[in-house]
Amino acid sequence: MSAQPIHDFGRVDEKGDAFEFTIGALGGGCRLVAVLQTERGPRRTEVAAIPTELWTAVSSAVVRELSTEMDETEREKKPPSLQPGLNRISPLVGRELGVLLIVLMEAGAADRVNVLLHAWRELAREERWWLYSKAAAPGQKVGVGWRKALFHALSETSDTRVAPPTEAKKKLSGNIESPSSRKQATKALPRKPNRAAHRSTPSQQPPPRKKQATLQKPAAKTKPSKPNRAIPATAPSLKQKPQKQQPKPVPPSAKQNKLRKTTR
Repeated sequence: MSAQPIHDFGRVDEKGDAFEFTIGALGGGCRLVAVLQTERGPRRTEVAAIPTELWTAVSSAVVRELSTEMDETEREKKPPSLQPGLNRISPLVGRELGVLLIVLMEAGAADRVNVLLHAWRELAREERWWLYSKAAAPGQKVGVGWRKALFHALSETSDTRVAPPTEAKKKLSGNIESPSSRKQATKALPRKPNRAAHRSTPSQQPPPRKKQATLQKPAAKTKPSKPNRAIPATAPSLKQKPQKQQPKPVPPSAKQNKLRKTTR
């Protein structure tokens, strides 16, 4: 029994993490499996599975979108392609493909394939990677959680995402005046007099205006300065106390002189 051939979609590391996308025959199915390298060997986890007929309807557009978004380091000389059988895909490209396959698993996706494909192509690579981390997280199942929310988000048409132009015109109509209303406003305004006509005929010139007499404010009254009365130098100060006069010495009398003589 011969081994199943493996086809690489671009450059894929043989010893690193990758995705395995198996495309079965008509009437079968297509499966996307995430391969994570561990110490005990590769661990495989199924991400999504859709009918082969549904994949055939979108395969050409999906391959074109993935190949154009790939970086130069992810490409080979030959343009990448997905062949029937086992296809190995790099981790970044596999996450982008996983977002579309997860949405196509929801109920009612077959009736809105074109809408879902268009919305998926409008997403950037970084947005697809982030949405894959939410929708493919452990515990997420079909019909609930992030998978259901992602289906409703991508199933909306572009008309519902963007506000219709009629609403935008209604919003702007309250702020912007119509040209007819501007013309009516200009007619209602009075015209300015022609100054050149008045200057040409001196008789019609208005008389010069008389300058109004400016009222002068009365000068402020100045208070008369008080005369500087000089205090005489001989006048005693009021604060100093009068000095007591010492008694003058009395000359000795004649009797006292006689007594002094006798005692000698």
